[in-house]
Amino acid sequence: MNLPVILDIVIGLIFIYLSFSLLSSEIQNLITIILQWRATHLKKSIEELIAGELHIQNYSSPSNPQLEKTKKLTNSLYQNQLIKNLNYSGGKGPLERGFRKIVQRIGSLIERITGNENTFGHPKTGPSYIPSNAFAASLIDTLKIQESMKEISEYKLEYFLNKTLIRIKKILYELHIEDSRSKQMIKNEYKNLIQEFKQISHNYKNDLASLNLTLERILDRLNLYTKKTVRYVSVIDHSEFSSKMNLVRRVLVNLQEKQVLIADMEPSFSNLLKFWGKVIEIGESTKAEFKGNQGRIYQKIKDTVNILPESLQKSLYILAQQATTKIGETDNAFHQFQVEIEKWFDNSMERATGVYKRNARGVAFLIGFTIAIAANVDTLNIIDHLSKDTLMRATISNYSEELVSQANDNLNEEELQKVQSQVNLALDNLELPIGWSQDNNNKTSESQLSIYLVGLKKLLGWIISGIAISMGANFWFNLLKKIFELKK
Repeated sequence: MNLPVILDIVIGLIFIYLSFSLLSSEIQNLITIILQWRATHLKKSIEELIAGELHIQNYSSPSNPQLEKTKKLTNSLYQNQLIKNLNYSGGKGPLERGFRKIVQRIGSLIERITGNENTFGHPKTGPSYIPSNAFAASLIDTLKIQESMKEISEYKLEYFLNKTLIRIKKILYELHIEDSRSKQMIKNEYKNLIQEFKQISHNYKNDLASLNLTLERILDRLNLYTKKTVRYVSVIDHSEFSSKMNLVRRVLVNLQEKQVLIADMEPSFSNLLKFWGKVIEIGESTKAEFKGNQGRIYQKIKDTVNILPESLQKSLYILAQQATTKIGETDNAFHQFQVEIEKWFDNSMERATGVYKRNARGVAFLIGFTIAIAANVDTLNIIDHLSKDTLMRATISNYSEELVSQANDNLNEEELQKVQSQVNLALDNLELPIGWSQDNNNKTSESQLSIYLVGLKKLLGWIISGIAISMGANFWFNLLKKIFELKK
């Protein structure tokens, strides 16, 4: 058998594989849409990412608290508007809505038959793809990290104001004032200072003033308070009172000390991380350390941490530490934390994509093998016919060459549809060595062999065809194109 004949046989095989690969792809796409394989696999992959070392499939009991936390947090992420908006369901016309209802009902029927529950609950659908920045932003929003950062800053400002008032009260207590009127005026000024500090704190909590402006207002108020109060202080205590008040104001006057104070008080990620670290690393023993507003903030952060599975707590804390290590400036640490989450998510989704592709390849083979049996696409039998039928080889070769010349280099979905229509047109004019009716015509010649060998041969032919069909239409089309380029 010479080389041109072998090439024509190969072209004939590839043309048949291409024909059934197109059919297989259509079937697989339809199954993927009905069963929402991509969306379901994505959500389960996110659950596995959140579960971490306590892999979701390794939980022995459905009532496992870590499993419940994992599913609850995943559902919360999917309810976040950033991810919810990614669940685009297509057009809103009656035809599109009708198609979606049919698909959903078929999917629901299959779920009832198989005993599986819908992964997405009430919405019944979910996004097939989530960008890493959307995942990171939705996780940060769900955990209310920015809100916690602001609350810690508010607490530290209030703590600073209270500490300042206590120091001033101690200074007043050490004064030697005998005049009752002077005592009363000093008390009134101190009460006014308390009220003004409360107003300053209120303005900051309601975002009416920045932290830097708030500290400037505190300094102005302390200057005014010192100026007013010193008038009621005796000449003996005048100098001592002024020097002690200067010490109180020093942290707001000295630029270096003020910068340290701002770094400690501002709503920064590093400050949140300190609280977070105590909650995770020390746990219940820290309760005795926190009182009042600090205890309230601690409890809130503890509640946030408690909704996270243990593995995710550790993962996020490690990512947060990496962020603060890489970025020294507190303003950028929060952004870097989001970047670290995005990288963590991307790495996990790369592994999940690999798993999905392997599963899809397995499903493609099952579909291809089923098609091979149903249509009796026996590779060994096809080779036998092509090697004997010169006219069939030439006809298929002509159709294949015409197909390759008319199609574009890049086969997108639209081009594949054109290829499929051309292939269908060619099949109408060809009598290929496939189908069960053709197989029955060969029973006389095959009866000379044992039934066992015939069955084994046919099974092998189906398996080869199933593998070939599962390779996909793009693979066979590109291979067909390269063969014709070589022939030229």
